[in-house]
Amino acid sequence: MDVSANIDTSETYCQEILMKCTKTLGPLADDETLATLCEALLHFMLTASVLPSERKVRFKEANLDVVIPSVKILQKNQEKALIIQIIKNNDDTHKIIQAESVQLLKENIWIVSSKRLQTNYRNYHLSEGQIPFYRIVRDIHAFVASKRLGGLKMLHGE
Repeated sequence: MDVSANIDTSETYCQEILMKCTKTLGPLADDETLATLCEALLHFMLTASVLPSERKVRFKEANLDVVIPSVKILQKNQEKALIIQIIKNNDDTHKIIQAESVQLLKENIWIVSSKRLQTNYRNYHLSEGQIPFYRIVRDIHAFVASKRLGGLKMLHGE
């Protein structure tokens, strides 16, 4: 409820969850494991924040990890659709090409990885740098708001 009521709290929760998980994983925290953690946390936070999304979808022969808000919107108006691809290892770089095949607007393709990648796309990662992963939910919210896309509606009981 905190995250859906105040999207800025998503940063604090993401930071806390990531810190605890990476501490628990210790030396087992390789790039693939950390990217999988980011993916799971992203899915959880999208649900908690009630942001519209479709996950693990196939569209025009492309496998897409996350589409904001939906494939239907992507098909109708690419300007209002965001694709997020999770890159877990070097074998996953083809996911960027798949995203490019269905989303012509490069600024509407975002990448999530454990480490910063050499890419021209917005890259959310766990390394120190400009675009830390913990900001992704807030940025998705800003994207949805800027495109005037409706989110899920929740009725709060009294």
